[in-house]
Amino acid sequence: MRFTKMHGLGNDYVYVNCFEEKVSNPAKTAIVVSDRHRGIGADGLI
Repeated sequence: MRFTKMHGLGNDYVYVNCFEEKVSNPAKTAIVVSDRHRGIGADGLI
């Protein structure tokens, strides 16, 4: 999965372009990606 991670004002989010790439289970993907110990680590997935 291609993504961009952005930081600002103490928050960080992972961005995925869903026009180019399909996320089959967005809720589960957000949990896995946001995990700071096992994933990329973020406050959320957009």
